[in-house]
Order: sequence, then C-alpha cells, then structure tokens
Amino acid sequence: MTSTVPQKNQSSAAASGIALVGAVVTMVSNFAIAFLVVKDSEEFAGAFWAATAIIMIVGTSSALGSNTGLVYFMPQALRDGGSNTRALVKNVVKVVAPLAAAFSVALFLLAPTINNFLLRDGETGTEIQTMLRILAPGIFGLAITVSLLGATRGLGSMTPTVAISQIFRPGAQTLGIAGVILFSDQPSAAKVAVAWVWPVIAAGVLTVMAVSRMGGLQSNGSEGEVSSSEFWTYTRPRAVSGALQIGLERIDVLLITAILGKGPAGIYSSVSRFATAGNFLIFSVAQAISPNLRKAIASEKWTSARTQVRQATAWMVMIAWPYFLIVALKSEAMAGLFNNPSLLEGTSALTVLGLGMMASAAAGPVDLTLLMLGKSKASLWGTASAFATDIILVLLLTPWLGLVGAALAWAAAVAVQNGIATILTRKHGGLFGPGRPSIVAAIGATLIVVPVALLTPQTFTGLVIAGVIAVPLLLGWIFLNRDLLGLAALRGGPK
Repeated sequence: MTSTVPQKNQSSAAASGIALVGAVVTMVSNFAIAFLVVKDSEEFAGAFWAATAIIMIVGTSSALGSNTGLVYFMPQALRDGGSNTRALVKNVVKVVAPLAAAFSVALFLLAPTINNFLLRDGETGTEIQTMLRILAPGIFGLAITVSLLGATRGLGSMTPTVAISQIFRPGAQTLGIAGVILFSDQPSAAKVAVAWVWPVIAAGVLTVMAVSRMGGLQSNGSEGEVSSSEFWTYTRPRAVSGALQIGLERIDVLLITAILGKGPAGIYSSVSRFATAGNFLIFSVAQAISPNLRKAIASEKWTSARTQVRQATAWMVMIAWPYFLIVALKSEAMAGLFNNPSLLEGTSALTVLGLGMMASAAAGPVDLTLLMLGKSKASLWGTASAFATDIILVLLLTPWLGLVGAALAWAAAVAVQNGIATILTRKHGGLFGPGRPSIVAAIGATLIVVPVALLTPQTFTGLVIAGVIAVPLLLGWIFLNRDLLGLAALRGGPK
C-alpha cells in the first residue's frame, strides 16, 4: 500500500481556519436551500425540513458516536508507524454499515405511517412519505460519512471533513435543488428529494476514498492497538449522546409539525436556518481542535490543553457573537431576505434563537473537551438533560406561545447542556473555556455590533450598511488582540 500516514497534524489555528471556510460554505448553502424550498409554500418547506430532519437524526445516530471514538483512539492506533489503523476502521464499519442499511430499509417501509403521524387533523398530502422513501438510502451514506471522517481527523487533517461534508455535499445539494426549483417545468417533492440525497451517498464514497489515501486502511496483520471492547466501551455513551444531540438540533421541527402544522413548521425551520447556521461556526472550531487537544490531554500537557481550550473559546466568541447579535437585533431584516411575508411571523423566535446561541459560544468547546478527557458518560448526562428539557418545554410552551415558545425551549436546552458540560469539565480536567481571551472577544463583538445593528434600518440595505461598518472594525479588534487570541499559531506548527 502506497498511502502514508501524515507525520504531523495541522495546528489547531490552521485547522480552525480551514474549518471556518467550510462552515461559511455550509451556512450559505443552508440559506440558499431554505430560500429555494420556501418559494413554493411554507407548507412544502415544512414537509421538506421534517423529512430531512428524520434522515439527519437517523443517519447521524447510526454512526453510533464512532467518529469521536476514531479521533480519540487514532493516536493509539498510529503506534508502530500507523500499521494498525485498518483494524480500528474495520471495527467501526462492520458495526455501522449493517445498522445503517437496516434503518434505511425500515424507514422506506414506515414512510406512510410517519407521514400520517406528522399530519395534523384536516391536513392532507403525501410529500413527507414520498421524500422519505427517496431519502432513505441517505441514512447509509450519512452514517459512513460521519463515522469515517472521524478517522481522517484522527489521522491529522481537517481538510477531508471540510471538503466532503462542508463544501461538496451542501454545495451539490444547493445546486441540485436550485436546478429543480428554478428550471424544472414541474418541481415536485420527488425531484427535490433526489437532488438532496445523491450528494449524501456520493459523500460516503468520497470519505472511504479519503481514508484509504491517508493511510487509514494500513495493516500489519495484527489485531491492532485498540480492542473492539475498549473502543465500544468508550463510544457506547457517545452513541447515545450523539443521537440525542442531533435529535436536539432537529426534533423541534418534527414537534412543531405535529403541534402547529406544516405551515408554521416551514416558517420556523426557514428562519431558524440563520441561528443554526451560526452553530456551524461554533462546531467547526471545536471539531478542528479535537485531534491536538486529545494529544495534549493524552500526553498530560495540561498547560497546552488549557491554552487550546481558552483560545478556542475566544475564537468561538469572536466569530460567532457578531453574527448572532446581527441575527437577534435585525431578525426582521434577516427574515425579509426570503422575500416571503409569511416568514416575518418568525422574527421574534429568531431573536430568541440568536441570543440563546450566544451562550453556547461563550461556554466554549466544553462538550468536546469532556469527550477528549474520556468522559463520554459525563457528556451523555448533559446531552440527555438538554434533550429532555427541549421536548418538555416545546410541548408546554409551543401550544401557548407558538414559535416563540419553541425557540425558548431550544435556547433553554442549549443553556442546560453547556452549563452541565462546563461544571463537569472543570471537575474532571480542570479545563475551563471562558477567560481573558474570550472576555476581550466578547467586549469587542458587543461594543462594535450592538450600536451598528441598532442604528441601521431593518432592511436589506440596513444589513449591508451594518456589515460594511462592523466587519473592518471587528478585524481591527482581532488584529489588536492577535497575540491574546493565539492567532500567531497560524504561522506555526501544532501547539
């Protein structure tokens, strides 16, 4: 085999920079897809988001948290020149692949039942059923992609994750759906579903190729450094928490569909794209630092680990807070970008979501840090508590407050998850994200963005003016505090 294992990892700062490029592409794609599917009607958008939410929940859950396990154990498997990586990857595939295939078949068969369950009294239509049956193979493609991209990160590079999962897949989905909606004589649920699912399947193929090219399938014939029982003992709690995490991100769409109907669900799902898009910024930084953070913890280099966590938290705040402040303070202008008056009903909910996500950024990569400490069970407790909080509050508040109730429920769930994770991270590793770097980042973001957002009109022009004024000021603030934020690491190797 000619593939070789990388000799050194990308630095955390460099990996974060690459990940942010992917996050921006994913954000733009999410906006574009939301804009396209809501052009027909908010009811069609509601059906689309409900169907794709099911695929994302089941597909990601089918990975069983193995992506995190591969990042965690790959340094151990890379001993002796990386000759045992194949055993580790094989251990994942032989479990994940048949499970995902079974779920794909089950969803195809259960599509009519799920369609009827999500329809309110008096509602009709088979859009959800049609889309679920076409999307069902995407469960397999998504599970393979999610799982094995963890191997490429463990092998030292963030590039395959960005190229495949954050650029190719969402970009191809956007182009395909645009072709169906804008240029097809008769856009239909079936055509939109095909345009969405084929990049998911193709991404799985590309991921396998990337793992092979990076040396992830090398073997010397031994059983490997990491036993199957050791791997799944660590990963089992992460499998549950991973399923709950993706459920936390998507379950409110399904509940709103069942409680309020496809129309309100379409409105909520479309406007909430602005808030969840910002989550890609947070997740990209956390995902990028995971290999180097794990190595620092495994080597008991606690000073390096603390520095990485604090700087990552500062990056999250510096990047995400300006965006979320714009979302919260200019929600009417943001919703107006869809050019659909019905979506203005979701502006109050969007404000709540934007403010809620600021707390997530301020907490830093706490859940990721717990996982890299080997505390997957502790991570599970936090995620399970957040999931339960979201479901209970959605059921209680949505019938009373409508979409704002659903947004409040989600914001509360995010606060619960990050609060618990922060407490447990300090308890188990003495690692704490908030500090002087993140405080400086928060001050800069707030002082620059809030006045600009409040003094510009709630229109597209107002958004442009706010961006033109705020972006140079934010870049200047980052430059002035570049050493504190750790940006000098961009010029160096792993830290």
